[in-house]
Amino acid sequence: MDFAQQSRFSVTARNGQALAWEVLRESEQNIVEKSGGLNNTSIYIGMIKPARVGIVVLANRGSQETIAMGRRILIDLATRQGLG
Repeated sequence: MDFAQQSRFSVTARNGQALAWEVLRESEQNIVEKSGGLNNTSIYIGMIKPARVGIVVLANRGSQETIAMGRRILIDLATRQGLG
């Protein structure tokens, strides 16, 4: 799992692509994440491994702000643990 979650390709200065996972450098942390959905669903899976926090956000509607919500919660949890 560690191998699959390490950034392999640079997309932008902040974003990298791992094997099926995206790696985002945000707030001094690497957020390993995946999002998706269909017309009637939105999902977000994210984790900050050094902080040992992760979240799954599921919405039963499409085009919802699951990514922004998940990232805010992850960063807040890591900050509360003194790792953000």
